[in-house]
Amino acid sequence: MIISVSLLFLSAALASCGYRLSGTGDLLLKDAKSIAIPVFINSTNEPYLDVELTKAVVDEFIADGRLRVADQDTADLALRGRITMFDVTPISYTRESLVQQYRVRVVVDASLEDLRTKKVLWQEKGIEALFISDYPVAYDSTNKLADIRATKINKESAVKKASQDIAWTLRSRVLEGF
Repeated sequence: MIISVSLLFLSAALASCGYRLSGTGDLLLKDAKSIAIPVFINSTNEPYLDVELTKAVVDEFIADGRLRVADQDTADLALRGRITMFDVTPISYTRESLVQQYRVRVVVDASLEDLRTKKVLWQEKGIEALFISDYPVAYDSTNKLADIRATKINKESAVKKASQDIAWTLRSRVLEGF
């Protein structure tokens, strides 16, 4: 009897222990209706990374729909970003010691400003993609030379994936307080 009562209390306690993520919701002003997203500053040597990342952030806010994306003259908030790091690291090799796969790493610093009061509501350094963005090196099967065009397309796809991941993170930070 004591064992069954103990098991009942234990199962009730375990059932009530849930893990739930919820944002604090305190970063976004309740009356804010629009956000400006100026082109991110690219402090790396990777060309067009600023364009790709900014586009991904804009697309993420448009898809979410809670804030209208506007220009700085009419927006309530401004999300500013600086790309501080772009790194491509080889992570696997062929039997001939040729690079087989690379990993892309993109890091940004971001801040959210209330344009009406000119007050910085939030800022964070070192935001990076949560999911791994890898891409394979394409080789010509006949002479085992790298296919530069195909490898470049694979790299662009990995950069796009990392940009979308960072965009999702930024949208979450702004709208849900994560």
